[in-house]
Amino acid sequence: MHFREILALAVLAVNIHGVLGSPAPVPDASQAEAGKQLWISTPESTAPPAGIPSDYALHPARRAQPPSGVHLPGPKDRPAMNEQDGHADFIRTPDIGSAAPGYQKQAPVIKGITSVLNSNQQSPLNNGNPLAFKSQKHPYVPNASLFDSSTIKLPLATNKWWQNLIVEQGVDPIHPYPYIVYCNTNSSKIGFPKFTVAPEHVTSDMSSEWELGDASGALKQRKVTNTDALGVEVTWTGSGSAQMRSRFYKGMPFQTFELKGVTPLLRTTNAITKVEPVQRAVLSAHETEAQVTIDVADMPAMSKITLNDNSQWLVASKPEIKWKQNEGTLTQQGAYTGFVQLAHLGDQPQNNINVLQQYVGTYPIEGAVTYAQVQGSDGTGRSSNIVYFYKTNTDVDGDTKQVYNTTSVSTTMQLLSFVLPHHVDNIGNNTILSTGLSGYRSTKGPLTAVAGNIISYNQPLERVSFEGMRAISDSDKDRLKQQLLKDAASSTTVTAQDPYFFGKGVARVARLYQIAQEIGDKTTAATLGTKIVNLLTPWLVSKSNNDTLVYDASWGGVVSTLGISDPSLDFGQGRYNDHHFHYGYFLYAGAILAKYDINTFAPLREPMNQLLRDYANPSYADTQFPYMRHFDPYDGHSWAAGLFSFMDGRNQESTGEAINAYYSAYLYAMALGFDETAAFYEIVLNMEATSGRRYWHPMRSQSKDLYGNAFAHNTVGIVWSSKADYVTFFGADTEFVYGIQMLPFTPATRMLIRPDWVKEAWCPDNNTCADGMKAAAQHANKNGWAQFLYTAYAMVDRNTALDNALSCTPDDGNTLTNTMHWIFTNQQASADA
Repeated sequence: MHFREILALAVLAVNIHGVLGSPAPVPDASQAEAGKQLWISTPESTAPPAGIPSDYALHPARRAQPPSGVHLPGPKDRPAMNEQDGHADFIRTPDIGSAAPGYQKQAPVIKGITSVLNSNQQSPLNNGNPLAFKSQKHPYVPNASLFDSSTIKLPLATNKWWQNLIVEQGVDPIHPYPYIVYCNTNSSKIGFPKFTVAPEHVTSDMSSEWELGDASGALKQRKVTNTDALGVEVTWTGSGSAQMRSRFYKGMPFQTFELKGVTPLLRTTNAITKVEPVQRAVLSAHETEAQVTIDVADMPAMSKITLNDNSQWLVASKPEIKWKQNEGTLTQQGAYTGFVQLAHLGDQPQNNINVLQQYVGTYPIEGAVTYAQVQGSDGTGRSSNIVYFYKTNTDVDGDTKQVYNTTSVSTTMQLLSFVLPHHVDNIGNNTILSTGLSGYRSTKGPLTAVAGNIISYNQPLERVSFEGMRAISDSDKDRLKQQLLKDAASSTTVTAQDPYFFGKGVARVARLYQIAQEIGDKTTAATLGTKIVNLLTPWLVSKSNNDTLVYDASWGGVVSTLGISDPSLDFGQGRYNDHHFHYGYFLYAGAILAKYDINTFAPLREPMNQLLRDYANPSYADTQFPYMRHFDPYDGHSWAAGLFSFMDGRNQESTGEAINAYYSAYLYAMALGFDETAAFYEIVLNMEATSGRRYWHPMRSQSKDLYGNAFAHNTVGIVWSSKADYVTFFGADTEFVYGIQMLPFTPATRMLIRPDWVKEAWCPDNNTCADGMKAAAQHANKNGWAQFLYTAYAMVDRNTALDNALSCTPDDGNTLTNTMHWIFTNQQASADA
């Protein structure tokens, strides 16, 4: 989520990102400040503020979502479980490592894979110095009834894909693709989403669902009891020894629940039309075409259940549950200990059930991620392997080759899972299941089945540095220097009092400083360097600015004073919305200053280190800040949204600012000589850029494949866990949708936008595609949004881009100098479109 999105935006006409919608001029910082009084819907205050249409009113029982297709969306160490004596099926999983509780404690040791960074050790960013910011408690106290505080300890997660489980009342769903799951107080509801595709949005609703619980009513409470790098564990407890536990990971075709002393109850809101036992069968390792049907006593019992919406589900249990049907409810008498698995059978039930039953009974109990050391060189192609490791219930000393006891056929008890399109682009063919599964998808497109508890894909790494990609010609350098002198005299005042707009302002000055150094203007650079220090000192050293930063001792992070006191101020950053966007700008300024004047930078170093640890902490051992607050290694990008709950899960709007966050982190680590940390950030930066291009900046043909024919745009405004919108949180004008995915323009921006994409998205014929960048730039009418689009067009046609971009009024985070520099270092000589 972006700074606009947490909250229903009562600022109806203002682009609170720093530029107004067409045709108004770009607002200055003081105007922007006026638009920061935002509105949050709560059960106590569900009426919209003046100016929002009355039909946006919210029902207090349902957390509102920003509506799709409108200009202004609405608001927005594992517990020691008692083992059953003598029962091998009730798995007690061990802890891993001993670092900060609540997260992946230790990177797995995988033969042939060496991690780029030992994340189990303290980062060089953390040298044991005291906190640079005053510590205080957060008024929004973590709800200890939603998680086990004996195992989930500070620092707490604030932006994970499963965040809904531990914020507010924990009633909104999570989205472990391909399912939607509610974790209620005494049960869990599992739904298979139905996607609806329209020109302005892709939405999903539960079209078929099951609820699993205890028929005797013994389950009374549910809590998050563990988390790791890829998933979350939820445990239900109650009277006596009754207990239910599930570990949710994205990409699992089976949703698995371990039961202990529970009377199983499985019910659906649909009518059950048929319950059919499935003969237990496995595919011979020696036969590729025929199925070998045998009786394997040790396999889970399976039933195929058909509902009146024609959906079909595979329900498995071990030991076997003797289900008794009463209309839409299935039960078994008496307490049960074992596990239950549910899997939707997709759009080809017979084929899918043949595949699924080969993997039934295996499920993940731990997940970890390794970012492998960089391979190759610039000449041969640099890359890193991203490795997902799942420990499963069938592992013996880490070996997934344990087999069922049969007299005639063996089956490999591998884990079956799904991967996303960006994984498939760079995954080994031997990992992808040849038979496949059909009819499973997420918001990000179709899901592809893979087998094995180790999944590795190759992440290409694109070089990026402080300087622009290409050398600037002498004539362009002279022109650039002239503009630099003008901007150094007129564009270095930053009056914004909030961390977002101040961050944009100081980063704007830092871009001028970097450009001055790049073109050899040392005199101007020295002046700009002093200016940056003077701007940052009140925020980071003297703490004399109006909206001081403080350390939140309740969750573990740095927040603004206004933000911690009122969640509607500072774009919700007091509740951890958009920290990577906000502090990424600070870190850019710090990186540039550290590179060129490390002595002058010295007083700023420790507070800057702590801002970086706040949003991109590379160490699990850190007890003050959580590991990689925003980044999701499975989806390959960051999530925003913070401590706000949404029915549609997490979201992210501004991929450009996410890129800037990790670009700045990379430059900062480089400037300080932290090579291993820099290598890690380079990988994360490239992952963010890859997913940004794939899901926010698709070619039109890709967009159809991902989102559906009706949603054939070259850009997406907001990607959620369970929907996609062709709007922004501050308006639906096309220039907003394009521009918010680009800013700020730095050398890293070309990692996100490519010449072929710009050429297609530009779409010279407005009649052919009214949503093209050319039409959007014309509509923006020379404001900051138009300048962004014309600047990007330099990748196709330098002269057209330059003439038009320089005639626009810059955004408050941009200058004409920066615009010229980007065009000069990313230009294509002439138009060929």
